[in-house]
Amino acid sequence: MTSIHEIEERALLTGFQGGDRLAFDKIFRLHNASLIFFANRLLISYDQIDPEEIVLDIFMKLHEKRESFESLNSIKAFLYISTKNSCFNAMEKEKVRLKRFDGYTSTYIESDENNILSQIVLTEVYNELYQALELLPEQCRIIMGQLMEGKTAKEVAEELSISVSTINSQKARAISILKKRLSGAGIALLLIYF
Repeated sequence: MTSIHEIEERALLTGFQGGDRLAFDKIFRLHNASLIFFANRLLISYDQIDPEEIVLDIFMKLHEKRESFESLNSIKAFLYISTKNSCFNAMEKEKVRLKRFDGYTSTYIESDENNILSQIVLTEVYNELYQALELLPEQCRIIMGQLMEGKTAKEVAEELSISVSTINSQKARAISILKKRLSGAGIALLLIYF
């Protein structure tokens, strides 16, 4: 005999698979808080990474693949495995970014006073880079912004539904434009990212 709980689970799964917003919202509410807690625990040493953003991305992927799930347990497993993998990927990207950043800034660290001065200079260089990015043509600006967030060309291509070669050509175009607009320090910072 089928229990009421099993009937409710099947109805929720069927609604979710069919694109019912209320079913998706219910699944979101069931798992969102625990996934954020889980991501926070994995990212405890990485303050720069936003666990909530990672979890929201996972729910977007869940929604895209909604028709492929056979049970609520398979949805839950997907959410946890995907959150874990996304956290590990974000940690790896952050380690690479920090290594590049440390390599760049290590030449400026001589004393506390020089360190403060170098932080001011670095902040101004970041400001210069971001102002120059705002002046790029729209597609270049969008692509460069996502690449600077640490996304790969393939990830950006999938997200924007364009080819990787288009991403690479827009990136090359943007770098060419930025080289004309940036100072030597701005170009050096740009090279850290690309």
